[in-house]
Amino acid sequence: MDNDGDIDLFVVSEGTGENTLYVNQGDGTFSALLLGALSSTPLFESGPLFVDYDGDGFLDIIMGGVRSDADRDQLYSVRVYRNLGDLSFVDVSSTAGLTPPLEQDTYSISAADIDGDQYLDLFLAHWGSPTRSADDGFLWKNEGGRTFTDITTQAGLQDLNQIYAFTPNFSDIDGDGDLDLLIAGDFGTSKVFVNDGRGMFSESTGFTLTDEFGMGASVGDYDGDGDMDWFVSSVRDAPEAISRGFGASGNRLYQNDGSGTFREVGEAAGVREGFWGWGSCFADFDNDGWLDLFHVNGWRTRVTNEFSADPSRLFMSNGDGTFTEASFVNGLVDDGQGRGVVCFDADRDGDIDIFVSNNGDGPSFYMNQVVEVNRDVEIQVVNYLEVVLRGPSPNTQGIGALITITPSTGGTQVREIRAGSNFASQNPAEAHFGLGDATSVDLSVRWPDGVITIELNVAANQLLVLSHPGA
Repeated sequence: MDNDGDIDLFVVSEGTGENTLYVNQGDGTFSALLLGALSSTPLFESGPLFVDYDGDGFLDIIMGGVRSDADRDQLYSVRVYRNLGDLSFVDVSSTAGLTPPLEQDTYSISAADIDGDQYLDLFLAHWGSPTRSADDGFLWKNEGGRTFTDITTQAGLQDLNQIYAFTPNFSDIDGDGDLDLLIAGDFGTSKVFVNDGRGMFSESTGFTLTDEFGMGASVGDYDGDGDMDWFVSSVRDAPEAISRGFGASGNRLYQNDGSGTFREVGEAAGVREGFWGWGSCFADFDNDGWLDLFHVNGWRTRVTNEFSADPSRLFMSNGDGTFTEASFVNGLVDDGQGRGVVCFDADRDGDIDIFVSNNGDGPSFYMNQVVEVNRDVEIQVVNYLEVVLRGPSPNTQGIGALITITPSTGGTQVREIRAGSNFASQNPAEAHFGLGDATSVDLSVRWPDGVITIELNVAANQLLVLSHPGA
């Protein structure tokens, strides 16, 4: 948030306290900072998105909100806070134009340039009774970094009034250079929409999407074939209890065939069993070159406490498209009411740490020990590379860029730079690659405007900042 090169954390109060920015001190320790108008808000806010929507080089905050369970008649709107560059923010909600129907809860938000004008547009994930009007504030066009205009129907998304959207992500699933839309939706309403390159979307969901209660989501190339796959967390109840209506079939892993067509492989991949799943992330936690998968769980109801102590799940990749659950042996013993999750390198030591936001309780923070560090010398257990992009204004983070590396030991890895959602939370817009024994890589970046940057023999074990030629 202050452009010093490390990742800060912003945590919403759940309507019971003060929203807080935790400023990273550069070593994975944080100091709390209350942010004026951002702090003492009575709103039941949700899913803060950090994105430079005005192109000035500083991350702004856009937040949704839900109605308090204690007072369902209290309505809240989407809020926009502009970063002034000195860790102070100004509320510009009244002029930003984001005015979806107040009766709709907005859980998560994602950003992408959908029409090629380099300004980052927004998708707001609304959850609620599907009785709304057709054009009701899901997709918003960025009008020159000043205001947003609702283009839901204009962009071909008029049928979204039939979904319970929880977690949206923009991703180039068909490899044509523009960003398509993946929506994890509750009650069997997950959807896939393909972009024509000009910001017009057509549905291509088909019969593949079979998740019963789509909640959290992760996008990444877990099988190493160069295209983006999609994980959707759901509910795994005991089969004999399916009559209770919670759903019994569990998570879904949608494998991309390279053209944007998915097939469901969750059972074969070993990620089906996840209890009551919420936020998730793909990340290479052991730096072996393969994406692993983490997600949090939990739910309390008046009917049952069966899900009240669900443990989180850590699925470690076997390198062949399958996973082994290994949360306990890796120290991730978390049975809180997990909702949001952030996977990021908090201490810049080259491995991915985990922050979990728990519903109705304090957070959990897990420091990864794959790369061991002592006071005097860093001992590399396995190698890594982290990449941050600097694009020309207005897309200063290079959102939508595709980074491809070829390690010196062979193989290929790809990452998208995304301002997306894990469910009411997001990872930073940077790429982390585990390299195993490789000591260098060849690297290419396909920037959002189509420009290609190539870097050869890039040394491992560094944070590499790459600038667009026009930045």
